[in-house]
Amino acid sequence: MEDITRLDNLKILLDKALDETDEDSVLTLYLNRAENYVKSFCNITELNSELIEIAEDIAVFNYRNKSVENLVSEGKGSLSETYREDLPPDIIRKLNNHKRLRFI
Repeated sequence: MEDITRLDNLKILLDKALDETDEDSVLTLYLNRAENYVKSFCNITELNSELIEIAEDIAVFNYRNKSVENLVSEGKGSLSETYREDLPPDIIRKLNNHKRLRFI
């Protein structure tokens, strides 16, 4: 079985065809930024397999929210929408399990 890359995982999570390449650079950017966020948040230099999955989830979350930047609440008649500004609590909880303290 062929090894699936993190970019392929991201495409699968976003229901995109694996052979689509038009958004690869954008998806790679989201993934790299998510990995850097996880490293910074947890005070580590390398990601284990569980943290890679968390980074993929963060990349998916950020990608899906790219077109609703800065929108906190919107109302149209009886319909009201509110978007999350921060990462979901379950992702933060998972990150906190891997956080290392930094001593100065």
